[in-house]
Amino acid sequence: MKPDVTTLGHRVEVVQSGEWWAITVPSLRGVFSQARHLDEVPAAACEAIALMLDVDPADVGPIDVCVQRQQGGAELLAG
Repeated sequence: MKPDVTTLGHRVEVVQSGEWWAITVPSLRGVFSQARHLDEVPAAACEAIALMLDVDPADVGPIDVCVQRQQGGAELLAG
């Protein structure tokens, strides 16, 4: 039986990578996508989630977009 994804919310994390936004869905292992513009993230994430769960994109619940700050080299070294 498939999970009821219509009522579940999905938190997606995005980080800017060059001219693109890299999208990950932490709660669904292996779900990644990308979007050219930040306002395209919810639709791209919804499509990726639907593909992973084998459901219609219209059946995917709300998408919560969390923009992550990209770490620079000095921040990575500082831990």
